[in-house]
Amino acid sequence: MVRVVLMADEAKPPSVWTNPNHVDGDASRRVAEASLRGNDLRRKAASGLALGTFLIEFPCPETVSAMALAGFDFVVLDMEHSSLDFQQLDRLIAAAQVAGIPAIVRPWSNDPALIGKILDLGANGVMASHVDTAEKARNVVSAARFTPYGERGFSPLTKYDFSKNPLKELSQAAYVIVQVEGAAGIQNVESIANVSGVDSIFIGPYDLSLSLGLQPGGAEVYKEAAGIAERITSSVSLGIYVDDPQVSAHWSEIGFAVQCVSFDGRMFADGARRITQNIKRPRGVE
Repeated sequence: MVRVVLMADEAKPPSVWTNPNHVDGDASRRVAEASLRGNDLRRKAASGLALGTFLIEFPCPETVSAMALAGFDFVVLDMEHSSLDFQQLDRLIAAAQVAGIPAIVRPWSNDPALIGKILDLGANGVMASHVDTAEKARNVVSAARFTPYGERGFSPLTKYDFSKNPLKELSQAAYVIVQVEGAAGIQNVESIANVSGVDSIFIGPYDLSLSLGLQPGGAEVYKEAAGIAERITSSVSLGIYVDDPQVSAHWSEIGFAVQCVSFDGRMFADGARRITQNIKRPRGVE
């Protein structure tokens, strides 16, 4: 069953805006399909596996298309660790819409205005870094959803003409991932998971290992991550970054349905290395 995340805050007035410019037609349906793909990602996660990857070192439209054609279920456009600016991000989101793949954006901060701007560009959701309290999680959810479900700023953009009620539909579709990457987040993970509107709690193993004083990539940090699955009783999806695709099945088995496996630069380097090693291998060596 797909988790219902849309819960209105009864303390806020209901949204009464109905888009007067909506015209039903093929164009509206195509734009709606691209705009609401966060719902597709939510269904994938509910089915047991939503497979994504990060675009960090080669963030261009061609990479987005390649990842979609390779069979990934979503891409994370990373503004935290890359040189991506908004002009580039606009093109990447457009490429994702054409390729039919949900685009999640990881901003460099969780400022509400930044999250709203990213979603205005057409992103299907956000991945918020370093969320270590329930209050921070609520702030991210609020920034991603319009009133009465949040406090996202609204402008009647022409792209919203796909619907008579775009505020509700976009609020429902926005896929919200919060990253737990430190000792405080681990301590508060149950309360974070219980925040209405959080779709996925995503473990960042590298920052988590540094926070806990553990060896990055070591067994202990993954033991900490596995322990989280035992503590989460809500229907929120669990996510994790995976270096080695061979262990993806293991993470699925213990409840981590939202997986980002590798990233663009690593896949490129690994593929190039396999080619050179195969060609340069001494003759007679298998």
